[in-house]
Amino acid sequence: MKSENVQSNTSAPFLAGSMFGKFHNEQSTLLTVRLLDDAKKIHTVNDLKDYIVGYREALTISDSSRQAMASMVRTILKVATGLDDKLCEYHKVKTAAAGQKVVKAKMDKGAKGIDSLAKALRIPSAPKAESDGESDSDSSDNVKGDFKKRASMLAWWAACEKLGQSEKYKLTTDEMLAFLAQKIAK
Repeated sequence: MKSENVQSNTSAPFLAGSMFGKFHNEQSTLLTVRLLDDAKKIHTVNDLKDYIVGYREALTISDSSRQAMASMVRTILKVATGLDDKLCEYHKVKTAAAGQKVVKAKMDKGAKGIDSLAKALRIPSAPKAESDGESDSDSSDNVKGDFKKRASMLAWWAACEKLGQSEKYKLTTDEMLAFLAQKIAK
């Protein structure tokens, strides 16, 4: 039998999955490009609210996923339209055109999908500053205690993410955060 360059059946699912992954990435990029284009038509805070409500209502996913997706889209649009003071101050945006340039720059740096783009545009949370009135020994003990608390909370969150993103639950980080936010708000 002649040796031919034929791929085995075991690699066909891998290749199909790889092709679907590439397709997914292309679609994610198209979504963010469309979002950036739509931002040019949003001029007021009420326009932004109406856009987000329309988007959220049109999605056919679970309620918590809709809220998470709407939150990500809202973050992107707040920068792209220049309608959020805190985000605009952080990104040094004074006009909608400048906001759109910031969003485009983040996309050019690799934030292609809605999730990665929203994460790239968020203001990173800063550690809280310590008050100056504490004594040296008390403050060093508090720092050690705070560090231990933070480390244990980070370990807890890592375990939650691992379980939530497992094959059993298949949740995104944003879905888990939206769920936590709902529970905390109650």
